[in-house]
Amino acid sequence: MKKLLQLCAYGLLAAAVFIADRASKTYALQNFVESVQLNRFISVELVFNRGISWGMLRFDDHRLFLLVSVLVITVCLLLALYACKRWYESKLIIGETMVFAGALSNVLDRFWYGGVVDFIVISYESWVFPIFNIADVCIVGGVFLMCLFAADDA
Repeated sequence: MKKLLQLCAYGLLAAAVFIADRASKTYALQNFVESVQLNRFISVELVFNRGISWGMLRFDDHRLFLLVSVLVITVCLLLALYACKRWYESKLIIGETMVFAGALSNVLDRFWYGGVVDFIVISYESWVFPIFNIADVCIVGGVFLMCLFAADDA
């Protein structure tokens, strides 16, 4: 019974991450065609990222874009297998769940829009952090939790 409740909790967490990201991207696509400065530090600028995190490995060539997409999907599948293994060992998989749900949402963007929908810009004076989305925040937070729990397991 305890495992079933845990599985439901992980499912709810994954759904929350996925829905929050999809809803925020839909809102950005519908309302932020032009760049909007929200305050001194945060602005919204709609970008379709064809690379991976923070625009790295950005390709205009469709074959390379597809290759990167296949690599991302492969990593997602390996992460799912790793999460299942940890769950069967009664380990917490909060981080893995967050990473998987965020990555799944970003993968869908790659095929629906031809690139990941990024729109959040954080800046201070001339410094600008690479543009990102809610899924990216969940992926980074999830990786942090994975490292934290892995250190606990050691």
